[in-house]
Amino acid sequence: MSDELDWNFVDKDDAKAEIRAAVEYLLRDATGGARGDIVQEILAIVRQVANGLPSDQPDSLDDGLPGG
Repeated sequence: MSDELDWNFVDKDDAKAEIRAAVEYLLRDATGGARGDIVQEILAIVRQVANGLPSDQPDSLDDGLPGG
């Protein structure tokens, strides 16, 4: 995932809708414990961003997901 993404959100609600769509995509076709693992990874990403930490860790959300 590139750190040089172009954010063209109209407002906060638009940004939240994008987040929701991304979460729905990541959880698509996941069941049981896999869903919980994905949610934990999403929360870790949010904590990392909230703490201003760089995205230097490999993205394990790519493993086993549609299009990943």
